[in-house]
Amino acid sequence: MEAFIEILKYTFPAALMLLLTYLILSNFVDNEEKRRAFDLRKNMQKQALPMRFQAFERVIMLLERITPNHLVIRVRPESQSISQYRKTLVESVRQEFDYNITQQIYFSDKSWNHVVSAKSQVVSLINKTAAELGAEATASDLSRKLIEAEMIVEIFPTKAAVLLIKHEAARNF
Repeated sequence: MEAFIEILKYTFPAALMLLLTYLILSNFVDNEEKRRAFDLRKNMQKQALPMRFQAFERVIMLLERITPNHLVIRVRPESQSISQYRKTLVESVRQEFDYNITQQIYFSDKSWNHVVSAKSQVVSLINKTAAELGAEATASDLSRKLIEAEMIVEIFPTKAAVLLIKHEAARNF
């Protein structure tokens, strides 16, 4: 029995020290891994921040360019028929959108859905206005009616999407 107590006198403190050493090293390794993950995330955010900011700028520019009053100034009616002008306007909106579609990776689903919705509503407005005017109307009539239709609405869908994106940008920066 005395031999057991003697062995216990030496092994218990050693086992206790081993356990404490393990806990301290385990805690140190966990904290070091968390610190490295934080540093990595911080560096990635530092690199991604300018790209996100540029994406916000590009999508706001997209929305401004497809707003009817800017669209009809950029895509002039010239001597086209109303159906040709309608196709040209719709194609211009789709090209603008397709050119910027990769920017969605930097946006929340809610914001990107508003961008897509605004684009769809602009295309719908162009098609609806052209149909209401009929084939006898001119391309200039269509451009004028599109601008008037935008003025009637209190907040046009593209403007609403721009406001939402500005709000998201302010939240993130």
